[in-house]
Amino acid sequence: MNSIVNRHEFAGYSAALMLAAALPSTALAAVPPPAAAHGFNENTFSSNFTTKTVDMNDTQNRGFKWYIYDLFSKKASATGVQLNSDGSATLVGDKTGAGGALMSINAYFGTNTYVGTAFGGGAYIEAVLHYDPAQVDAVHAGGVRAPYPSFWGLPMEGNVILGANQWPGQPAGYVHNVEADFFEADYVQSTMYGVGAHDWYGIKGKTCANLCVVSFQNPSGARIAPAGTDMKQFHTYGFLWVAATASTDGVISAYFDGVLIGATRTWTQYTDQAPTPVGKTWTFGRLDQQHMFFILGAGVGEPMTVKSINVWQKNTASNMTN
Repeated sequence: MNSIVNRHEFAGYSAALMLAAALPSTALAAVPPPAAAHGFNENTFSSNFTTKTVDMNDTQNRGFKWYIYDLFSKKASATGVQLNSDGSATLVGDKTGAGGALMSINAYFGTNTYVGTAFGGGAYIEAVLHYDPAQVDAVHAGGVRAPYPSFWGLPMEGNVILGANQWPGQPAGYVHNVEADFFEADYVQSTMYGVGAHDWYGIKGKTCANLCVVSFQNPSGARIAPAGTDMKQFHTYGFLWVAATASTDGVISAYFDGVLIGATRTWTQYTDQAPTPVGKTWTFGRLDQQHMFFILGAGVGEPMTVKSINVWQKNTASNMTN
């Protein structure tokens, strides 16, 4: 499978983006070539950041695209999110200890219910954002880890729908889920950022000290933007997720301003094979069974401004929306 965008495709895509930018905000976004190549022609999620799309008052009601981060017993403050007049949002960093700022769902914990949207079955996910690598360097110069300017996805299974991450055939509490990282400014180098996935498994504190994990990250997760790129300007960060079938591989690949960047990861179909995922062809295939909700975040002193998030899929049949 060749997912590299040729010059003609990219030129057409760029022209379509320029046209879309000139149209009213209700116009559908142009279908990116990587999405079209896999039949992801339906724009199933399209959002800027305004009081109509972001639940800034933390009402936890239906009808919003984004909710204040509330996960793992850590709730962010809306003061970490600044809505701008151009429809973008600047995440200035949360001081509460929360791991993110905004989520595409709001979970009603203890009930297995939620509001918002989570995505399943494969997708092409695209964020338009900017950040300043020099600020990231300054904050993390002493080796401080997360949070960084980031955009990632976690499964509803286990995080919201309790018990749904149980690995079939294993002892109670033996979990299995995949985290997908669409963009992380975690390399602390000017034009380098991370894209990856983590296949988490086991009984926490028993199988491994925390959970066991296989990561598609270093070094193949590193993405280096073209020399001379100004990361302080808006750029488009694309993430392609194609689910595996019995006859075709699953795929994760990344795009920068519409062009394939860095390594592509593939896997064979996962059908609840027994642990472990270490060294298996189906590692990361659990992703294809999950429903991913989105998280946006940044650290204090290293803000990230996000203009839009768009998702293209074959249809919404595999999504969870409430």
